[in-house]
Amino acid sequence: MALEIQMPQLGLTMTEGLIMEWKKHEGDAITRGETLFSVENDKATIDVAAQADGKLARIIVQEMVTVPVGTVVGLIAAEGEKLGDSPGVPRVQSDAKAGAESPAVQKVPAVPAQVKAVPAAAQKSRAEDGFVLASPYARQLTDAIGIHLSSLRGTGPEGAVLARDVPGSDALAEKPTVSFPEAEPAQVPVQEGSSVDISLTRIQRVAAERMTESWTTIPQFTLYDEADAENLLAMTEAYKKAGTPVSLTVILAKLLAVAAERHPLMNAAWLGEGKVRTFNRANVNIAIDTQEGLVVPVLRNCSSRGLVALGKDMRSLAEKAQAKGLSTADYEGGTITLSNLGMFGIARFRAIINPPQTAILAVGRISEKVLRTAEGFEAKKFLEYSVTADHRAVDGANAARFMATLKVLIENPVRVLD
Repeated sequence: MALEIQMPQLGLTMTEGLIMEWKKHEGDAITRGETLFSVENDKATIDVAAQADGKLARIIVQEMVTVPVGTVVGLIAAEGEKLGDSPGVPRVQSDAKAGAESPAVQKVPAVPAQVKAVPAAAQKSRAEDGFVLASPYARQLTDAIGIHLSSLRGTGPEGAVLARDVPGSDALAEKPTVSFPEAEPAQVPVQEGSSVDISLTRIQRVAAERMTESWTTIPQFTLYDEADAENLLAMTEAYKKAGTPVSLTVILAKLLAVAAERHPLMNAAWLGEGKVRTFNRANVNIAIDTQEGLVVPVLRNCSSRGLVALGKDMRSLAEKAQAKGLSTADYEGGTITLSNLGMFGIARFRAIINPPQTAILAVGRISEKVLRTAEGFEAKKFLEYSVTADHRAVDGANAARFMATLKVLIENPVRVLD
C-alpha cells in the first residue's frame, strides 16, 4: 500500500507550508532519509526527507503551492507496486500551470479549501495563458512606471523577471518620495495619481498575526530610562582597535542576558492559567531587518560566552537571515527579545512583547547631552532604552529593579567581560 507524504509541521506555530521545490521526479527511486522536497514556512526554507524506501509514485501538490499542515502532497510506493490512474487524491498545481479555467483551489475536493497556489520561479516564465513569472517587487515596479512584464527579459530562475531587469529600477530605488536616510528595501515610489497594493510576505503576515495576538491578549506596560554610554562606546572602540570588532547590539545582548538572569520573571514565558516558566539561562532573540520582513533568531547563552564568540554567531545569524537561510532551530529557545533601532536614529520607542516571553528590551540612539558639574559643563553620551513587560507575570517594581540592574551594567560593561 502506498505511503502518504504529508506536509510536516516544522515548528510549533506552523499551520501551512509552501512547497518550494521537489528534489525528485515521479518514478525516481528514493531512500529513507533522502531529501524529497523543500518547504518554506513562516520562518525558513527547510528540506524534508523521505520516511521510507521505495519510489516517488506521485506528486500530488506541485511546486509553489501552499497547503495546510497534514495535507497529502505525494505518495511513496514500494518497488513494483502500481497505483493505477486514480490514487484517490487529485493533483494540486499552481495557477501558472492550471490555467484560468481550472484554478487549483476550486477543483480539489480532497485538499482543504484554504490551499493557495502562487506563481514562482519553479514555473515557466511565459505560460500559455499569458502569465509572466516575476518577483513581487518587479511587478510593483512595472505597475508603477507603466511597463508590461511581457516586454522584459528575465534573468532570474526559469527566466523570472526580477527588479534588476526593470529599466530604471536602480534610479527608482535611490529616489524615495520622502528623504529618509534609507528607503524600505521593497518600497516603490508613489507617482501622482497612482497607487500600489503590496502583498505582505509570509514572514510579515505571521509577524502581523503574532503582534496582533500580543497586543490584544497581553496587558503590557513600558518603562523608559537612559544610561551613560561613555564606557559602552569605549568598549566597542577597544574591540575595534584590537582587530576583533564587536557590535553594540552584541554587547547589549550580553548585558541584557546578565540582567535578565538576575530577575527571573523578566526571563520567562507565560504558560497561562496563572503559571510562569522561568529560565536559568538567557537566550536573546535579536530583531533583524531583512528584505522579507523582520525576523528574530536566537543568540544563545549570552551571559556565559565571550563577546567575540557572540559577535561571530551574530554575524552568522545576520548573513543567514538576509539569505533566507535561517532554520527552525535558529528561532527556538529564546527567553527574552532585544530590538535595537538606534542605528536608524530613533530616540526611543515601545516594543511589543514576543509571546510567550514576558519582556522585550527596546534600544534607541546614543545622543549627546551637556551636563552641569562642579567644574563647569561637560558633554556626555547617553543611551535611551525601554523595557515592555507582561503585567500578568511582572509588576512595576519587578521591571524597575530590572531596569536599575541594566543601567548599572550599561554604565559599567567591563563587569561582564570574559
